[in-house]
Amino acid sequence: MKTAHQKRLDFRARLKSKKIMIVPGIYDALSAKIAQEAGIPCLAMGGYAIEASRLAQPDVGLLSLSEMTTALKQICDAVDIPVIGDGDTGYGNALNAIRTEQEFEAAGAACVFLEDQVWPKRCGHMDGKQVITAEEHAQKLRAAVDARVDKEMMIMARTDTRAINGLDDAIERGKRYADAGAEILFIEALRDRAEIEKAARAFEGTGIYLTSNMIEGGKTPLIPASELEQMGYSVVFWACSSLYLVSKTLHDAFTVLNTTGTTASIADKMIDFPRFNHFIGLDTYKKLEREYKVDRDD
Repeated sequence: MKTAHQKRLDFRARLKSKKIMIVPGIYDALSAKIAQEAGIPCLAMGGYAIEASRLAQPDVGLLSLSEMTTALKQICDAVDIPVIGDGDTGYGNALNAIRTEQEFEAAGAACVFLEDQVWPKRCGHMDGKQVITAEEHAQKLRAAVDARVDKEMMIMARTDTRAINGLDDAIERGKRYADAGAEILFIEALRDRAEIEKAARAFEGTGIYLTSNMIEGGKTPLIPASELEQMGYSVVFWACSSLYLVSKTLHDAFTVLNTTGTTASIADKMIDFPRFNHFIGLDTYKKLEREYKVDRDD
């Protein structure tokens, strides 16, 4: 397995290549491992998906830093590709942001993003958001940047102000957050292609990497990665795709099972017992059992 430092170097190298990174949101070690197997270059551990999968509750700030860090570490340990961690608001002020960065870095993340919502926050595509001042969030970002042990760890600034104060404020905040040391900018919930293009033009030539977020049914229109790359974006999140797909698949499968009493009609849509065990590494554990076997009289 690659070290966390190596994964951070890989993440930086991908950004420098100017080829947009398609980054799906995942919610556990298994979904992360499947994404890696499919050739995905980078992953996002998102609060929306973690909160939904663990609590079956909406993304309204119900999980703690400790719970999110545990989920993040399990994901990072399962894959050899970079993982971006959702640090929410940093769970408080600048001092809390320091601890969030330190915990996420220790868990193995290649990058952490911190948003400028008031805590408790909510999903960026939900209504009713509030934001703190740009000055306060800039201080949080500066504190997180300074807290890094591995300087290859990247800090992404997210702003949710588009929904409250408009796009121009989001752009101005983005510039201020870049001055505070953020290397990647994520303006959440842009409303149309014109706004997405305007945001990209505002940061052309600045050296800051831009992130876009696609959520099926969300506030931002779904735009292919190739078109976002042409606009100047470096990262595109598909934050909830895996969660929504799994939810629909399970619902349909359980409906068939409940109706027919068997999975025979959908078996061709499933991975079977031997293949799944091979995928999750049972062969490796069998080998280790043989190597370290101890005969016992009892």
